[in-house]
Amino acid sequence: MRPGVQTYSVISPLFNVAAYLPEFLGSLEHQTIGFDHLQVILVDDGSTDEGATARIAGAFAARHPDNVVFLSKPNGGQASARNLGLAHATGEWLTFPDPDDVLRRRYFEECEKALAASPDEKVDVVSARIRLWHGRGRGAAAHALDGRFRHGVTLRHVNADPEWIQPHVTSALLRRRVVEDHALRFPEELRLRFEDGAFISDYLLRIDDPTVLFVPRAEYLYRQRSDSTVQIGKTDPHKYVDHLRFGFLPLIERARERHGAVPRWLQNLFLYDQFWILRSSQAGEAHRTPFPDEMYVALAELVPAYLAHVDDQAIRAFSLMPVEAWMRDALAIAKGSAAHGDVVLGTHDARRGLRSYRYRYGTQGRPVERIMAEGREIEPRFSKDQSLEYVGRPIAWQRTLWLPDDVEFSLELDGKESRILARESEPDGPYSSDETRLAAVWRARWQTISREGTRAGIVRAAQFARRTLDSARGELARRSTPAARKFGHAWVFIDRDVDAADSAEDMYFWVREHHPEVNAWFVIRRDSPDWSRLESRGARLVEYRSSKFIALMAHADHLASSHADRFITDVLPRRMRGRYVFTFLQHGVIKGDISEWLNRKRIDVFVTSTQAEYDYIVGPSPFAFGAKEVRLTGLPRHDALLRLAERRSGSPARTILIMPTWRDYLVGDMGTTSADRERVAAFSQSLYSRSWQEFLRRPEVAGLAAQGNELVFMPHPNMHGYLDEFPVPPFVRRVSYADENVRELLVGSTALVTDYSSVAFNAAYLHIPVLYFQFDAEEYRARHTERDAYFDYTESGFGPVISDARAAALALERIVAEGADPTYGRRMDDAFPVRDGANCERVFRAMVEATRRRPLIERSAAGSHDSWNAKIHPES
Repeated sequence: MRPGVQTYSVISPLFNVAAYLPEFLGSLEHQTIGFDHLQVILVDDGSTDEGATARIAGAFAARHPDNVVFLSKPNGGQASARNLGLAHATGEWLTFPDPDDVLRRRYFEECEKALAASPDEKVDVVSARIRLWHGRGRGAAAHALDGRFRHGVTLRHVNADPEWIQPHVTSALLRRRVVEDHALRFPEELRLRFEDGAFISDYLLRIDDPTVLFVPRAEYLYRQRSDSTVQIGKTDPHKYVDHLRFGFLPLIERARERHGAVPRWLQNLFLYDQFWILRSSQAGEAHRTPFPDEMYVALAELVPAYLAHVDDQAIRAFSLMPVEAWMRDALAIAKGSAAHGDVVLGTHDARRGLRSYRYRYGTQGRPVERIMAEGREIEPRFSKDQSLEYVGRPIAWQRTLWLPDDVEFSLELDGKESRILARESEPDGPYSSDETRLAAVWRARWQTISREGTRAGIVRAAQFARRTLDSARGELARRSTPAARKFGHAWVFIDRDVDAADSAEDMYFWVREHHPEVNAWFVIRRDSPDWSRLESRGARLVEYRSSKFIALMAHADHLASSHADRFITDVLPRRMRGRYVFTFLQHGVIKGDISEWLNRKRIDVFVTSTQAEYDYIVGPSPFAFGAKEVRLTGLPRHDALLRLAERRSGSPARTILIMPTWRDYLVGDMGTTSADRERVAAFSQSLYSRSWQEFLRRPEVAGLAAQGNELVFMPHPNMHGYLDEFPVPPFVRRVSYADENVRELLVGSTALVTDYSSVAFNAAYLHIPVLYFQFDAEEYRARHTERDAYFDYTESGFGPVISDARAAALALERIVAEGADPTYGRRMDDAFPVRDGANCERVFRAMVEATRRRPLIERSAAGSHDSWNAKIHPES
């Protein structure tokens, strides 16, 4: 080794990483500093991949006996593996990269150059630049803390600059002397997360004036993979409890013993960790998993315990990464520093003469409100309480009040007048003073496109370019006199971009018949099979995404759709979307929590069908929508089903309709149309595929076919990409939604078999017996887009709930022979007490109401909630 050159001990824990290990080891071998200057310690932590990981690591050690150590141990987690490696380390500097990641070739050379350039400076930690990486040949994107590296090589004293935190050991170099002098070890109780944050924080706490040297050209490629320990652990309660108990609290005690208080940099590191937890709690498995009550009991104790050592100012000023304002309020309220947050001005609904105001409050209860205007007390026209969650349970609530936009008022909370802020305060970021926010946004967009690679990246790039062009086209259309004459004040209806035959089509023809004065249009792709059918019925059609479509939407007053995917809600540039009222007609009945998806949408009228559905959404819930938007009208589609059923009255029903819903984890992203879904490998081996095939091949099901019943297997449209590889027995007819008229099939059915689909509500509307075959309840609840809510299939469903294929087939035999149990009939009637064929009319009145400015006296009083018992809706 050259005199004066630093030596580095590279300690990596290995667990089932055979697929990634060669690339990682190759990145070490090819370091420009020279591989002989590295000591590599590989610790196999009880891999279970039939020795594949151990063979690669062992062969690598055999090739480099002078500077590679290969160790193995029973599985105990990354912390225990790193601790074993520490006992063999000899380098002056220690680093702990993960073996599924990659170090750029100049990684150690850049670190060494930076150290050599500061010979008189005391450096305790060297921090390399993390880049989010999706594998060989894919672009690398910026990490959340990338701003630390935008100023060149920088040495920071973290006591003086507490925002310059270093939460990772994977991308850091630490002095072995400090680790050995203080006998530091990774906390082995932390097996899922934060073991590195705890270790490096303990290291820095041992130093009176700790420093970190940030080296931007030393790049650490952090592989993004769904099967990593970080991702897999999202459903384990220990992931959310142990780091507080065995990480945060011991560090707090150590900080108080040595420094008398928790230094601000450590507070920021805690907050960085917790804001990530809050962000992950809003989506994905952390949002959907039903965690045990014991976890929440522990969190109720541990969260306030650590927050007691975090300054209020640290919470308010945190800006190390983008954080939504409610998250700061939530932690401040959970700490007990405030009973509620500031009142903030929200959305203005000029059509209805209302403006929203919002504030957050704690789980102990809402503050007492008093609103005074012109010497008298008034009430909000509408209000909504939305839960703000920390790993599946409310940590705080957000309350939205809709008040008149043309009156001065004061708002008291718990007897104290509240100031009203024009916008949420947003602290300045500590790293980005050299870059404008706009530049960062544009850079992030293109980084997203580059890292997503081929198909998804191309799709997103095309969407971005198209929206830019549409914005210009929309502005031209808005100024066009002919377009204004033709499309002025238009009511636009669309089901999906690729097909019709849902509630939007029903509403369109109802409006044409009952309100010919309305300038109504229907939108669909010209290559859809439904185009010619609609044209033959006399529909005024506009081709989806055509120039004519942009002109139509530039002048539209209303857009109504049975769907709310991006092909409906995001098809236009953002500044064009606010010009029309968007009515979400719904494709079915919401029975679970899909707020994660819908809360991101701008919905002005939100149609519901059952009292329980309506009450759940508008009441205290995860949904952002309240009585202002949500209306109890019934689905327009149900009017059509009722008419079909009446026409078929007396005809024998001999169809057994089998309609499973989709699985988010078995389909990929949407492509160029809403019907274009990526396929997932090994679908045929999935529990979904195997279970439905087992059910369809049961002898009891074959016996029903032999009795003259027609068995029709019709999966959700999102699963249609797999129809060709889904074998069914010869007595089952396999069809897609494009092949058959679903309504005709349904009204002619003697029974419906589904799993979790809301199509069961359609059957219940028609009193058709239902059977729920739920073979994957645990997987579905953890991985699909829907989370459990108010609807319990066993207590509220319209038929038996069965998980075994044989038992489900036997139950279907009984239903066909004997009909449904009366209990389920009563549930159907309770769900739909009104079947009057007037759903379209109620939806129309709700759409009109969404543009109506009521007198001030009415806007100053609370609006009533919709109820089927009232028969006539007060807001209509």
